[in-house]
Amino acid sequence: MTAEIISDITSSLVLDDVLASVARRTAEVLDLWECDIYDYRAGEQCTVALALWAREPHAADGDWVGSTHTLVEQPSFARALGECRMIENRIDDPALPDVERRRMEFWNEQSCLLVPLVFKDEAIGCLELVEKRHARHFGTEERELAVTMAALAAVAIQNARLYGDVEHLAITDGLTGLYNHRYFYDRLAQEVARAQRYDLPLSLLMIDIDDFKAYNDRSGHRAGDALLRQLGVVLRSQMRRQIDLVARYGGEEFAVILPSTGVAGAARAGQRLRDAVNKGGLAGGDSDAAHAVGERIRSSVAGQTFGTTERPPVITVSVGVASLPEHATTADALVDQADAALYRAKRFGKNRVEVERVGTGAVAGPDAG
Repeated sequence: MTAEIISDITSSLVLDDVLASVARRTAEVLDLWECDIYDYRAGEQCTVALALWAREPHAADGDWVGSTHTLVEQPSFARALGECRMIENRIDDPALPDVERRRMEFWNEQSCLLVPLVFKDEAIGCLELVEKRHARHFGTEERELAVTMAALAAVAIQNARLYGDVEHLAITDGLTGLYNHRYFYDRLAQEVARAQRYDLPLSLLMIDIDDFKAYNDRSGHRAGDALLRQLGVVLRSQMRRQIDLVARYGGEEFAVILPSTGVAGAARAGQRLRDAVNKGGLAGGDSDAAHAVGERIRSSVAGQTFGTTERPPVITVSVGVASLPEHATTADALVDQADAALYRAKRFGKNRVEVERVGTGAVAGPDAG
């Protein structure tokens, strides 16, 4: 085992990178046809395919990653994981169970060695070492090397997972589970730079719960916290997954970053969406209408039942909309202009969406930090 291999496996804290390195390095050092890595979910009695390295990649490999397999379908995996010991299967073994023989014949496997990934005396996953070129008998030294690779892999994978958990906690709001103020500004700066580089529209919504202080005074702070959590769920439900970003800006104020979304054509699309919401359904968003998204959020909140009392209070929000490049040229200015639109919505009666006036925020301000 060279220091280079150890360094390669343990150098990254990004889980996908760790998995790819483990699969490749294990296959190389043991001269294997293929190495697969599985996550073990004991509570669900299944494995989930996490990574694969093969000498001859197949077009279906990408679909295979992420697939779930019950242990009922994989008795050898069940034994390896349940007993935390290696299991070797060979196609030329007359005692090989029929279910395993069928599986190996289907995948054209001649030999496979299952090595559990053990962390603190608990199986967290499994390496499947596959040989398709010939029926291979894994010797003592090869088995010891496989155990060493599995031990290194288990530690590296667990460290990557722990790092991911810590990183997630650092960028999320503890009450609502939304992104926090700091991460919001980091992402907004990135999205502004991207929008300017590729000449793309970008919009920002600032959202504030109307009369939240009165609600807190009347219902108590625990009810107020519950309301904030519920609103977080509503906001997430209205966004495009893996595209838009929802954050708790502070207190009862929220922010939504809408990449590739402009302000033009907003009124007509917003009315159409509002009508759809009032009829009980949510229409798809107009990619060129930030106002429409804001109106959809406002209407959705107004139609929700918050609280558990017999006569739940009516909860509404006001929304301010600003877009780049119409209203601002920097992240800081975009926030200022969306805030200005929000306060105008408050002044004009609340429970409404206001778009910042074109040209009022074009003067560059200092970059957000």
